[in-house]
Amino acid sequence: MRKPFMVEFTGTPEAGKTTSIRNVARKLLNEGYTVTVLEESAERLPEEIPKGTWDANLWMHYQTQAGILRATYSKVDLVLIDRGLIDSNFYGKKFLWENVCTEEQYQNFTKQFIHELLPDFLIALVVQPQIAIQRRGGAGRLVNEKYIKAYNQLFMRYYDEIRCQKELIDTADLGVYQMSEVIFQTIRRRLP
Repeated sequence: MRKPFMVEFTGTPEAGKTTSIRNVARKLLNEGYTVTVLEESAERLPEEIPKGTWDANLWMHYQTQAGILRATYSKVDLVLIDRGLIDSNFYGKKFLWENVCTEEQYQNFTKQFIHELLPDFLIALVVQPQIAIQRRGGAGRLVNEKYIKAYNQLFMRYYDEIRCQKELIDTADLGVYQMSEVIFQTIRRRLP
């Protein structure tokens, strides 16, 4: 069985992940590649589980892992993953660093990873708080200056620990078309 090339997108809220994934998928299809997109599991989080909690991250991790496992059996060239396993591990680390979970909880969580499902390539999109707020249309519960600033600091700390092929792209000065083109070209250079 030939496993599809897996590309995970992660990074700052409102950095352009979901929009870029849709646009890049279209570009890849136009180039003759077959592509499937795994949507962010947070969009399917049950109402009973509070967002931004340890349990929410666990639920999203298992949903994402199941989706990626299913996608490995797809007869496609590429799978584009909106916030995948590296992202859920970042949130686990973030919760550990913020004392939301214990070291033991985090270590138990990391044992749940199916390492064969980690992406072949990671694209991390980042943007400064002011741009994230502007793109969101104003500050909110998670998209506010304090949260995004703390998020970016922790994310960059985590990014240095990631041990797979990866690319960090600051999207602040990129329009939607430019962002999609930069990401598309970045992926094309990595394809086997």
